[in-house]
Amino acid sequence: MAVGNGHGPLVVGHRGNSGLAPENTAAAFAQAVAAGADMVETDVRLSADGELFLFHDGTGGRTTNVAEVFPDRADAPITSFTAAELRRLDAGSWFGAQFAGEGILFLADLPAAVGFGLGINLEIKAPHESPGVEAALAAALTAPDWIRLLRHHPVAVSSFDPAAVRAFALESPGIPVWQLVETVPDAALLSEGAARGLQGIVADHHSLDASGAEAIRAAGLGLWVYTVNEAPEMSRMLDLGVDAIITDFPGALVDLLGSTPS
Repeated sequence: MAVGNGHGPLVVGHRGNSGLAPENTAAAFAQAVAAGADMVETDVRLSADGELFLFHDGTGGRTTNVAEVFPDRADAPITSFTAAELRRLDAGSWFGAQFAGEGILFLADLPAAVGFGLGINLEIKAPHESPGVEAALAAALTAPDWIRLLRHHPVAVSSFDPAAVRAFALESPGIPVWQLVETVPDAALLSEGAARGLQGIVADHHSLDASGAEAIRAAGLGLWVYTVNEAPEMSRMLDLGVDAIITDFPGALVDLLGSTPS
């Protein structure tokens, strides 16, 4: 199970370098590269006209100027917008004036945004709001830019929705799938994990303890954790021997790993 990097757990930038740049934008992903991350994590949704784009929230109000551009649709589902409409939105100004003009990023542009130099964890976000997203994602990962990235770096797909994980795995059996959980999964899920094709579990660090970590490992599954931003909790996850730590501050985790005796 290829989940280590030789110097500790994988450092995964949550929505890029989202502690210091607007999440899921080209700027955030470029900063994650510069910070020394091994991977980035991002959220995948399907536009109203079938383009895959990277966005966390169900609506655009928190992280875009949708209320200015489309005042009558400020609270509309972000997936109700066409790709052309999404490209009109500013996804950077909310974070800081220096990021004004950062747009919503589309999946096709992500390999170049990380310079073809990092692994990528693609979370299928709220699949019930993006019917057909699993098949669309599987097809998108066969594009030349994704093939180029996959030659040298891992790509994983995850979701909180077990049905979406299974559906994607059937569409693209060559891409590893991971099950996101809020609590340590029960024995039934762990016992079925390998049969369902899971490479591992992506757990909320708040709910993970030594017994939970051991149960996941005993099931033959990898263990990633999200979203770990404080140094003491990063150290606790290191002690648990997790395979990857997803964080808003990948540079801080890189520094901690550099100062931790091997």
